[in-house]
Amino acid sequence: REREITAYHEAGHALATKLLLPENYISKVTIIPSVKGAGGFNLSIPKDTMYQSQRQILANIKILYAGRAAEELIFGPDEITTGASNDIQKASSLIADYTNKFGMDPEMGPFSTQIFHDTVDGELIEKCRTIAGNLYEETKNLLDKNLQSLEKIALKLLQQETLTGDDIDKLIQ
Repeated sequence: REREITAYHEAGHALATKLLLPENYISKVTIIPSVKGAGGFNLSIPKDTMYQSQRQILANIKILYAGRAAEELIFGPDEITTGASNDIQKASSLIADYTNKFGMDPEMGPFSTQIFHDTVDGELIEKCRTIAGNLYEETKNLLDKNLQSLEKIALKLLQQETLTGDDIDKLIQ
């Protein structure tokens, strides 16, 4: 069961990358446990990217959510696992930066509450939670619309345990 969960989780990351940031190269996706105990997803970002655009940041957040979204789509909301905890932490950090550091949220505009050092802004937290919820739902919808490709990648991972970016390209063509 854990192998299957890992396969769908990693397939979610890989498929979301191919759909949202096709300019990024996937070097490897595996369900072979690493030192940390889970499968893995390796991404190589093109060398000429010194900055990230708003589109890229939002896409990266969705890619982080795609593992958990795939678990939920395939196994149901009551069967999501703790496997996405690190992804959720990274996505939350990116959302906070998007909103409060990079000034990219249309409602917040180019303003940062970080100048008020120790104050935790409840309104800002709620704003970030809303963004997170919306991006997660968009990610689930994206994977649901491409469910056949998600299943092809996951099944191939279960057979071979490791796929390259080229393998994934062939599966979703």
